[in-house]
Amino acid sequence: MTAQIAIIRNRRQITLPKTLTRQFDLGVGDKLIMRWNSTQIRLEPVKTTTIDLLSKIQTIVKEVNISEKELQNSATGIRKEMAKKYTQ
Repeated sequence: MTAQIAIIRNRRQITLPKTLTRQFDLGVGDKLIMRWNSTQIRLEPVKTTTIDLLSKIQTIVKEVNISEKELQNSATGIRKEMAKKYTQ
């Protein structure tokens, strides 16, 4: 296990080393789970899976009351526009 000292800044923030963010493919906005006990603090990356994203999309579609057919038609139109743009 590798160790490095992190300093807590004025707003209770720490900076993660670049080597760590690269190793775990972390970027701005990514989430970490913090686990602690009386003597240790542990951070674990939380990665969103495709299933999680699909579930979120389905929830949003239901909330805005768009039918699956409308969504498919819209996506088809966007793909056609993109095809025209990139084949000209």
